[in-house]
Amino acid sequence: MTKSATRQSRRALTVLSVLMTTLVSAACGVINPNYVLPNICRVFDDTPLTPLSAPPPNDPTNPKPIFETQGQIKVMHGSGSAKLESGNRIIKVEQSVSIPTYANQATVFLNGWNLSYLGGDQHVLALGALITKIKLDRRGPTLTWTAAGVLRDDDFKEGYNFTYHFTVIAWNDTALNMSVDQGSPDNFCSADTDLPDKSFVAVNNGTTALSSFSVFSQKLGLPRDKPVAVLPRGFGYFWWGGDHHVLPLGYNLDHSEIFAEQGKIYSNNKSHVRMAGDIMTGIPAPLPTPASLVDSGFVSWNTYAIFKDNDSRRDYVFSELVSTVGGNDVGIVQPPFAVLPKEGEGGNFLPGGVKKGQIVIENVPFEYAVPLLTGWDLNYLTDDQHVKEVGIAIDDWSFATRCLTRSLQYCATMTLRRLTPPVIR
Repeated sequence: MTKSATRQSRRALTVLSVLMTTLVSAACGVINPNYVLPNICRVFDDTPLTPLSAPPPNDPTNPKPIFETQGQIKVMHGSGSAKLESGNRIIKVEQSVSIPTYANQATVFLNGWNLSYLGGDQHVLALGALITKIKLDRRGPTLTWTAAGVLRDDDFKEGYNFTYHFTVIAWNDTALNMSVDQGSPDNFCSADTDLPDKSFVAVNNGTTALSSFSVFSQKLGLPRDKPVAVLPRGFGYFWWGGDHHVLPLGYNLDHSEIFAEQGKIYSNNKSHVRMAGDIMTGIPAPLPTPASLVDSGFVSWNTYAIFKDNDSRRDYVFSELVSTVGGNDVGIVQPPFAVLPKEGEGGNFLPGGVKKGQIVIENVPFEYAVPLLTGWDLNYLTDDQHVKEVGIAIDDWSFATRCLTRSLQYCATMTLRRLTPPVIR
């Protein structure tokens, strides 16, 4: 099954494809734990930027200001789009936004994504989106970041569109006690690994298409007994052994706790990730005593993922990228949410479609509130299908106090569709 020419060309796809396409050994479908991984950081940095197709340069409406309290906090919401005529590499774009002069901290996170083939509908081998290289320049002041997306099947030919939605929070930490841990601002990866900073990459681990990954993060100096918010910044799915139809696609970054469990092996990657086996084993949390621990900078959570066609299970690689925000002024409300695999039902062709909805949440117990897209469950209704377009996004949102009630409202769009089959005459 190994084809050296194909393997070499696949290395140009980086992060969401490069690592994942090189995991399969010559024995078809079996991961070779001794396979030396490519230098993802170097390949990502060498990938040229793709010009933004939207928004127009210097568009005053993007990002849109959501709310601001002078001297304390400003929140904005925007998007970016780009396309490639060929699927032989990822789409990588760079964006920036001016922030208030009073803000000495700022972050950006992923609040939506959409991927679509330029031509007809296709099988899917890999898809994903991420935000990384977040850098605050106080001289502007300006917040700059890099976003990337990929959608591809097995032949590298079909071009695709990538749109992502982002939310920016800028604040003064003397007015609001919050701090953010979003990895290195200058490097795609941390100093001791060839994987993205603040990320993990793992092989699915369930007996069905549903996988569960236990993850921890640590930032010393956070206040005791205060929650830590986990901000989604990226994800990736990859089937090895070839491309396939899609039936459900699911993701759930479950609620977090300021807790680390003694003796538990987490899905975090090892300090030095050099071979495929390094992403298959996980590590324990670095606890100071032989006991589980609350607070001391730890936050842990479970992430659930589904990538499935009509088969009950296929092996896939999953990756996640996050930031964490902690402090005395951080609070979390996370409604219960779960994802479960869907089985094919047979029946007539149903092309899927686009679903829009508006959500209103009253009695929010915070002075400020920001929605996070921490989970989705996209399904065709009957059988697995080709994909033309897939995505989910918080398109727009607002937060306001009316009649002593704090109200969070947002509009969301979910998309999973293929083209209508041709008419046979």
